Amino acid sequence: MEKIAMGNPGIRKALTIEQIFLKNKKERRLYELREKAVRDEISMIAGARAEGEAKGRAEGRAEGKVDAICTFLDARFGDASQGLQRKVRYINKLEALDKVIEKIYTAESLDDAEAIIDNKY
Repeated sequence: MEKIAMGNPGIRKALTIEQIFLKNKKERRLYELREKAVRDEISMIAGARAEGEAKGRAEGRAEGKVDAICTFLDARFGDASQGLQRKVRYINKLEALDKVIEKIYTAESLDDAEAIIDNKY
């Protein structure tokens, strides 16, 4: 390896700089701190990205549940359910939507459906 390094001026210069750098404790410490800061930033960005993706998936699930409820209301009760569908579109908690979905298919009337949606919590 040294033969290759000594034969290439660029590699030889880099090795010389590295040796000087390793002997200087202050410079080495500053370098290590910069590297740590870069790694911390990369980690923070990755964490934020993962959090954003998780939030996006949750919002997608909520949107799918809202669509399912509204499709059922429209198929079962037609245009008379438009007001109730608007009310459903304001529900953004997955737990509440889950409770509505569990019971909405048992609704025999629009009043039953409204009672189920109003008692979602």
